[in-house]
Amino acid sequence: MLSLERQEEILEILNKNKSATVEELASELYVSGATIRRDLRAMEKQGLIKRSHGGAMPFKSSAEESAFAIREQENTSAKRTIANLAVKLIKNGDSVFMDSSSTVGVIIPLLNNFNYLSVTTTGLRNALLLSQTNTVKIYIAGGRVQNHSNSIIGTDTMDYISRIHADIAVMSCSGVDANNGFTDASIEQAKLKQQMRKNSHKLAMLCDSTKFNKTFLCTDFDFDSVDYFITDKMPPKEFVERINQTKCKLITPENTNF
Repeated sequence: MLSLERQEEILEILNKNKSATVEELASELYVSGATIRRDLRAMEKQGLIKRSHGGAMPFKSSAEESAFAIREQENTSAKRTIANLAVKLIKNGDSVFMDSSSTVGVIIPLLNNFNYLSVTTTGLRNALLLSQTNTVKIYIAGGRVQNHSNSIIGTDTMDYISRIHADIAVMSCSGVDANNGFTDASIEQAKLKQQMRKNSHKLAMLCDSTKFNKTFLCTDFDFDSVDYFITDKMPPKEFVERINQTKCKLITPENTNF
């Protein structure tokens, strides 16, 4: 079993049982304790789990607050900066995919300035925000609601998205790295975003600078698959060098030539 597959199995076990010891995980996955400990260290760095003495538990806030609600309050100034840049990519009459992220949600109040927009989203909260606009035609994908995220995922969601085509897909991610591209903690989220990209003419990835140099379990896209990378400040030199090797356009407050 590859390490990424094993880490996904570990995450499923922890989410199901709330916690597990190194010995329990090693026994269930037929690997050594040393292997499990390496996996747990890597997963903790990604923010997927919280290690405890002799084991681990899935990461949750102490108040069991929604992960989306937590993200919604983080880096609000950076998200507003990104939203004001990203909205310039949208035109009257466009069909738009929007994922369930809080970063993308910040764009939604700006859509009142457009006419004849159609927006399809996989986010409950983002659908609710869209319902407060005056002119947007709103579609929400069906499927399973993911706990603590306000996201809709699963095979039904994939089927729904596969039948729709968009001028532009607007998404975010959990981390972005010069070598590993754009990543998320969920395989289902990654596959769903890849389906949106497949059915879109253009893709804009919105990532605030706190996500730089972070790599999570699953790859969403490499830079070659992204048309616009929008962030609140210039990324490190290695990012710029990687982007310059691709068709991707970097958009920041200092670099708005798009």
